[in-house]
Amino acid sequence: MNRRQAGRDDSVTALAPPWAPAVAVAVLALGGFLTAMVWHATQLNPFDSWVLRWQELAYHRGHRVAAVISDTVLPVAVLTAVAGAAAAWLAGRWDALVLALVAVPSTLCVKTVLKQLIHRQWPGGPELLYPSGHLALATAAALVAVLVVRVVRTSSHVRRLVTWLAGGYVLVIAGARLVEEVHSLTDLLGGIATGLLVTLGVALGITAWGGRGSRGHL
Repeated sequence: MNRRQAGRDDSVTALAPPWAPAVAVAVLALGGFLTAMVWHATQLNPFDSWVLRWQELAYHRGHRVAAVISDTVLPVAVLTAVAGAAAAWLAGRWDALVLALVAVPSTLCVKTVLKQLIHRQWPGGPELLYPSGHLALATAAALVAVLVVRVVRTSSHVRRLVTWLAGGYVLVIAGARLVEEVHSLTDLLGGIATGLLVTLGVALGITAWGGRGSRGHL
């Protein structure tokens, strides 16, 4: 390998961004705090009870629209995984390809295990609520999109657009789930934390295993 080629390789962007470890630690701390709040709870805490007042008002005005919005999560997550994998393959980035294919299914598995362990329920209800699966999947898909476009050859304008759309989609899904009165706010925050932590963990693991982003080429 000549010096010029080595220079090009060194400039390849690593899959996990520099801020990923710090954000993962912060999200882990937040998730631990939320888990302690809702562990095996069958009653709403004062914070969730306060938010529920708004939820009850919004439900009568928009629960049908909110249900339609919520139903987009699984198709969007699948589409994001497929599109992300295709973009990564075309760019020759195996690390981004693995992330696109692994992050969403991993988030789904972790969410299922956490629901059983934490066992949070509405008063008198059988459903396990924490963390919100919809928010976990939406967040994982959003972060996959952001990380993939970050390492493939796209313009800064496209990267900003994807980031804003991804973040906006997560917020819209959170609002829809609140309006439907399916979850309390802490369930949604737990879902976001789960999606972030799993996806960042996968990205960090892939980056560490590959050594550097420059080794992430197909």
